[in-house]
Amino acid sequence: MKPTENQKKSQSVYRLKDILLVILGSFIVGAGVQLFYVPGNILGGGITAISIMLHILTGSNVAIATFFLNIPILALGYFMVNRQFMLYSTLGMIGMTAFMKLLEQVPAPSDSLFTCIVCGGLLVGGGGGLMLKYNGSGAGTDVICRIINKYTSFQIGSVSLSINAFLVFLAAFFLNLDIAIATITTLFITSRVVNYILDGMNYKRMVLVVTDKGEDIALALSSEFGRGATISHVTGAYLGREQSQVMCTINIHETPRLKGIVLKLDPQAFISMFEVTAVIGSSFKKKRHRFLKQK
Repeated sequence: MKPTENQKKSQSVYRLKDILLVILGSFIVGAGVQLFYVPGNILGGGITAISIMLHILTGSNVAIATFFLNIPILALGYFMVNRQFMLYSTLGMIGMTAFMKLLEQVPAPSDSLFTCIVCGGLLVGGGGGLMLKYNGSGAGTDVICRIINKYTSFQIGSVSLSINAFLVFLAAFFLNLDIAIATITTLFITSRVVNYILDGMNYKRMVLVVTDKGEDIALALSSEFGRGATISHVTGAYLGREQSQVMCTINIHETPRLKGIVLKLDPQAFISMFEVTAVIGSSFKKKRHRFLKQK
């Protein structure tokens, strides 16, 4: 079924919005790198880390090195990764390096290493998360990780962690331990901010309750929190006795109330909880679904 004219217009609006937000994210990353990473001798991660390391060792220009190191990666990714992602990543890389170049003459806002770590991590994480949210990136190791993930069983997060760990090791070996520790701290801040941008700050908890009073507990939880609960029948391996397992998802601040309800109805109930970063549907906030096709 072909899209209608209104759908085509909506697709165009979404694409334009995505492109503008990817470019905005690239500017934010460029500001974080040039104003805080470079003055503080903080490597960050990926290709930017290599560029800053070269700058510390040889005095090379960070923006220019980042641009040229990314060219072969983008060329490789164009044939091996989603083309829309590669287009947006190319725009992100050009915007990031261009803004870094423009900010070279701007004085560093602070001489404090602590300020550089925190502000740099917040800006790079915020901008990087914004680009990833709208199917783009600053190229570099983001593209490499996607290529490896596409053709192997390795997860993107594991590949990225391995690359950055290797770069931190190089920093400790060729530069000094202080730079390596500052880089680790900044990477932690950056990763947390990216997670908040992509998944939201309002984390949920999935709760599993093994009990003899499954229907009573499910009804009480549904009544208290206004959300459904799922009951399944399980058999304990130790006692060999069949019990009910109640599953529901709650907001973190609702945890004490849930414990009180469950233990009041069944003091012998077994409760386990898991952190959940994304919940779609039910009475939780629904994500806006788009009908753009990925090529």
